[in-house]
Parts: sequence; C-alpha cells; structure tokens
Amino acid sequence: MKYKIGQLANRYKGIIGTVIAENKAGILVRFNGSQQLYFKEEELKACKNK
Repeated sequence: MKYKIGQLANRYKGIIGTVIAENKAGILVRFNGSQQLYFKEEELKACKNK
C-alpha cells in the first residue's frame, strides 16, 4: 500500500484528508469528522504530515 494509515492525502484542491483504511473498494479517506470517501490509489496525492 502506497498510503499508510494516518497519512495526509488530497483529491480535491484545498481539501486535505486522512487515510483511515484500505480494502477492495479502495483507500478510505476521511475529510472531516463526518465525511469519508473511497478513492483509487492513482486518484490521490500524498501530502506532507506536519
């Protein structure tokens, strides 16, 4: 897996999420306390954790 649990990633400009899981559906990214979506690995861009 290219992305690790807890790593920051983004798909949309200006919106950074946290990788929380990976399974057959894809990589699950949580954007805030209530929104989370699955993405394919090639759809995400890694961000630097601060």
